[in-house]
Amino acid sequence: MFKKLLKPFGYLERHREPLELLKDGLSKKLGIRTAIHVGAHYAEEREAYEALGFSDVLWVEASSDTYRELLARLARPSGAATRHVAVNSFASDKGGQAVTLRHFTNEGASSSVFAATPLFRETWPHVAESGSMEEVGTDTLDNIAIANGFQNADLIAADVQGAELLVLKGAKSLLAGAKAVIVEVSQAQFYEGGVLQPELGAYLRQHGFVELRRPPSHGDQLFVRKRRVWSL
Repeated sequence: MFKKLLKPFGYLERHREPLELLKDGLSKKLGIRTAIHVGAHYAEEREAYEALGFSDVLWVEASSDTYRELLARLARPSGAATRHVAVNSFASDKGGQAVTLRHFTNEGASSSVFAATPLFRETWPHVAESGSMEEVGTDTLDNIAIANGFQNADLIAADVQGAELLVLKGAKSLLAGAKAVIVEVSQAQFYEGGVLQPELGAYLRQHGFVELRRPPSHGDQLFVRKRRVWSL
């Protein structure tokens, strides 16, 4: 039944990214106006969010060095009306803890609290752990959202190299009201201890979401609130 309903929007289509599906009218149909993006890096998705007409975006970045560059990039005018807010924190299932963030050589894009596995090194031989580590403090995404006025965010995006489930477990209040979720998923173990797609998908289904797009092995996956599927 869901496959028939969602076919116009590329249900489980392997060659379309979640943001492409949102651009094709799904964002407007769902009424998405605000977003929280965890694992901000340099806000590479800024242009896409602005093109979708989002009013507000909260960027959450754990690395202090990356956060400083993020602020500099967000300060550059784009001509869009979107309001951007950035926070330097590690969103997790519990707050008030200290975790070690491992830096990677690709300007921190692959930085993680988990070590790279042999499969990671085989798949991306040009990327490696730099040997630099940083102790960062944790907070729940629910707390971060409330502190910054985003407690009713429509979209939650998490791209945190295996720690996506930790983010979502600390975002139960946000998930109760969110209309869509984008998470980076993997079918194989690229990070030691990192969550895999079956467990991540099961958690989101338990919270009332249905998947629209599943990458074949690794990539971003889009989930939408199940009750909203019937209005598409």
